[in-house]
Amino acid sequence: MILTDYYKAEKLTESVSRYDVTASTGEYDFFESLLINKRVFNIGGLSVNLVPRPERWAGGKTDMALTKANHSISSVKRPNIESNCGYGDVAGTKDAFLILFNPDYKEAGIPFIEIFIARGLRNDTNSLWDLYNDGELNHEIAYLRSKAVTKNVTGKLL
Repeated sequence: MILTDYYKAEKLTESVSRYDVTASTGEYDFFESLLINKRVFNIGGLSVNLVPRPERWAGGKTDMALTKANHSISSVKRPNIESNCGYGDVAGTKDAFLILFNPDYKEAGIPFIEIFIARGLRNDTNSLWDLYNDGELNHEIAYLRSKAVTKNVTGKLL
């Protein structure tokens, strides 16, 4: 398999950029340690931020980034703005990822994103994008979604 891990994150607070992980395969140690919430909402759970790409980041033609607190996980490239898919590489690792946005960014009124990790494919992000667009990853995506465990998100809202 090319895709190895899966994280679904939903917008559960009024925060502009925060997405709380509500389902995952739970096996990507980098995310399992980096994305832990230490205060306020969903303490002990996982969350990630999808933010406009800071102008101070040099180079690149991206407009979004995945972050957690002050840690930059990756820029998110979207070669086709009409596509519901973007991609990037996970900073500090040899891994790549696909990020899927639901077409209108909502499912039952809740915006969400899905992150699919491809371990060891940091240098093959363009090929990963091509495989997704050609439909060659559909089986793997369905498999990882079916393998995901739902996370209980609790805590006080911001």
